[in-house]
Amino acid sequence: MRRRKDPALIKERHATADVAAVLEAAARSFSGAPRTKRALAERLIKAGYPEEHVITATDRLEAIGIIDDERLARSLVESRDRSRQRGDRALAQELRRRGVPEEIALRVLAERSDEAAGDPLGEGEGTPLSAEERAAYAAAARVRLRGGDARAEVQRVAQALARRGFPSGLSWRIARERVAGAGEGIIPPQPLEGLGEAD
Repeated sequence: MRRRKDPALIKERHATADVAAVLEAAARSFSGAPRTKRALAERLIKAGYPEEHVITATDRLEAIGIIDDERLARSLVESRDRSRQRGDRALAQELRRRGVPEEIALRVLAERSDEAAGDPLGEGEGTPLSAEERAAYAAAARVRLRGGDARAEVQRVAQALARRGFPSGLSWRIARERVAGAGEGIIPPQPLEGLGEAD
């Protein structure tokens, strides 16, 4: 049976590492998922490498372009827009959690909104939608309607959108549209104006 390595001995060995060894360890950690500069530094310091060598190594990797927090933030936002639609608030939290600096996160989210400003909802409709609205429509389309009471359906869809980080007013508006567009048999003859007022 293979013996497990002693974590204390590994940390002790890491504490005596020089800059070249730390740089090599930092580069090796990019073989998996990409990381921000802060996340990589925290990982290396936790592994026991000297903080001053970690800072030198991460600065070097950033200077040669291996670490690029802005590129990582853009990639993450584009990925979420394609697969797991999220509101700006949820995206900002995820970027923060991954170690993206606040100013980069705000800039990437602002650019996301600017790019989508002139993008219409569908063919022949000139209503411009923000990236967040497009993501909310896509997320609402994925919520399966149960075919019951319209008010309960609207509330359920709005809550599903709110859990994904969309603003309350947008969540309720799109939920009402989603339920209203679901076909006959779900919507009662009375209007749905009284449901969930926007903030």
